[in-house]
Amino acid sequence: MGLDSVELVMAVEEAFNLKIPDEKAAKLDTAGKLYQYVIENYNENPNALKNVNFESEVWEKLKRVIVYQLGVKSEDVTKQANFVYDLGMD
Repeated sequence: MGLDSVELVMAVEEAFNLKIPDEKAAKLDTAGKLYQYVIENYNENPNALKNVNFESEVWEKLKRVIVYQLGVKSEDVTKQANFVYDLGMD
C-alpha cells in the first residue's frame, strides 16, 4: 500500500472508530468495498442500524473523508470508483 492508501485507511479508522487490518485494507480497492466494510464493522453507535438514514449517512461521511484525503471532487466518488484508476491514489 502506498502512502495515500495508508493515510486514507487511517482517516477512515479515525472517522468511524474502527480498525481495518492491513490484509483487508489491501482488498478494499473501490469506494463501494470500503463503504461495505465500514457498514459491516461500524461500532460507534450500537443503535445506528435502527436509524433509517444510517447507510446514507455513512456513505456521505465516507465520501467527505475520501474527498479530503485524496483531493478529488465529491462527484467523482462513487461506489464503483476504483481508488487507483478512478481517483488517482498511489
